[in-house]
Amino acid sequence: MAICVFQINCNIVAFLLLLSLSVSGTTNGSEQHCNPVLKVQRNTVFKAPVMTVLKINCTVNLTGCVRCPNILWCKIDGNDCKTVKTSGYIKTEWKKTTEHEWVAFLIFLNISMEDAGLYRCKESETSVSHTINVTVTGHGHIQHMMLLLKFIYDNSLKYISMPTILGDVNTIQNDDQQWLWPYVYICSGIAGLVFIILTLFYVVERQGRKSTRIDMADKNQYIKTQKSDLLLPPHLYLNSDLLTTVIYRV
Repeated sequence: MAICVFQINCNIVAFLLLLSLSVSGTTNGSEQHCNPVLKVQRNTVFKAPVMTVLKINCTVNLTGCVRCPNILWCKIDGNDCKTVKTSGYIKTEWKKTTEHEWVAFLIFLNISMEDAGLYRCKESETSVSHTINVTVTGHGHIQHMMLLLKFIYDNSLKYISMPTILGDVNTIQNDDQQWLWPYVYICSGIAGLVFIILTLFYVVERQGRKSTRIDMADKNQYIKTQKSDLLLPPHLYLNSDLLTTVIYRV
């Protein structure tokens, strides 16, 4: 009886040992076939004006892997690629797009000239993407005003070429000028409102001057009428002695 119990226990232990080895072998086999693939096109360029938000992305495929991606971003400095650390104006995000594919983002919340350069994303030391060129241009609000002036100028005086002060603005594509329309509408509305106010002010001022002239004319006419009523008729001046004589006789 004791021998049977011992054999049963040995069989159970052997079964559990084989099961654990099988699971471990399956997991290790899966990880051995895990080859992350980073998808970034060659010569990828991102442009952004200074002091704006810029988001660059990197796609990673983990087919054959049983884990989530561990994406790191680095910036090329000479022969090294230094890891980009998150801060108050730089953060990282990622989202799952398919069963085995994720998209990682590096977000510049307030990009500066120092952030320009070549970046890479990597999932491991052996899985590194192509470089991403981040270009930071001049002050965004100044460029917006220049583009706005160019847009208005081109649509009002198309036969006159732009001054050379606009420089590279002449190379902007028409598709990039769609954002100018709201500014044009706002400026047109403000100009129309100012014109209406000035016109009303001018009309009211003219009416006021006209009313003042009419009042002065009426007042002068009234004074002349009062003076004429106080004066005696000419024939009474001629017969003044006669009237005096009549009064004395009475």
